[in-house]
Amino acid sequence: MLKTRLIKIALVALTIASTTVVAGGDSTITLSTDNDLFSPIQNDRDYTAGLAIAYSAEALEDSWNLIGTSLDILDTAFLPSADLSAKGPGALEFGVYGFTPEEISESSIIEDDRPYSSLMYLSSSQSRKIKGSHDSWSSSLTVGILGLDVFESGQNAIHQAIDSPRAEGWGHQVSDGGELTARYSLAYHSPIGEVISDHQFKTTLFGSVGYLTEFGAALVFRDGLISSPTERFNPELSMYGESSAGKEGGKSNESYFWGGVAIKARLYNAFLEGQFRDSEHTVSRSELNHVIAEGWIGYTQSLFNAYKFSYVLRVQSSEINQGAGDRTLAWGSLVLSRSF
Repeated sequence: MLKTRLIKIALVALTIASTTVVAGGDSTITLSTDNDLFSPIQNDRDYTAGLAIAYSAEALEDSWNLIGTSLDILDTAFLPSADLSAKGPGALEFGVYGFTPEEISESSIIEDDRPYSSLMYLSSSQSRKIKGSHDSWSSSLTVGILGLDVFESGQNAIHQAIDSPRAEGWGHQVSDGGELTARYSLAYHSPIGEVISDHQFKTTLFGSVGYLTEFGAALVFRDGLISSPTERFNPELSMYGESSAGKEGGKSNESYFWGGVAIKARLYNAFLEGQFRDSEHTVSRSELNHVIAEGWIGYTQSLFNAYKFSYVLRVQSSEINQGAGDRTLAWGSLVLSRSF
């Protein structure tokens, strides 16, 4: 009953939102929610939840999109000049997500577990096909604020509604009270075999600088009835709640499984190490794993009236190498999109 109501609310929200934006020739609105309770493990800890709404359209090239303009400046500086043409629709995403230790009913600092942390953000992303090739670049620029009370309020309101324990330790979160942060990322995608096919594979090399600084490689696949552009399907670039699957757009009928694996060398993680402000509880760099493996499996199905629904399960190796925080992370994502 609750799931049915949530789906109805999401459909209404997407319908209302789609009437308030300027629809271009290829526009998509995506609503996504992540939760560790959506995974088979169902542990309320680590990356515990996220909520985001994204809008993808040609109209995002307008001058009002300052973050998109800033992304173009960065791409011009760091991408080969020959690869800057053939841009696809851009995407603008707003969201919030957070992390908690395992014992959320404990109000004091849990020294051997991860700290509370959260991010409210605005992100712009872009894909670019390379001339004379099926390879492509994708990039994103995210600006946000660490340490606000927004996620705490939402989490405890939901916990109260479902009669679950309150998270009592948010007063000790990283950058408590708010701290500006940012991240710029680049990725290079190379399809393996036929691009227009019901069996698609690709490799991706990626890197980012900012509150998450890392580089790595991924292998991605899709299998089934596929019509959306390959260069806009980049689930390997999802970073916790950011850039969730479902922005690929398209009104054609689709039904496919997808998944992949990635290996990352992570040099810095502000959600664990903190940033410039003093925080009551952080994890030192020596206590972190700097090589992280991630795997995911998902399914996408077209619904009526240009809607699409996706579910994905993600599993990530431990970020911390000792204490109670040394454990595997797992979470699920529900994604609903509408193209128009």
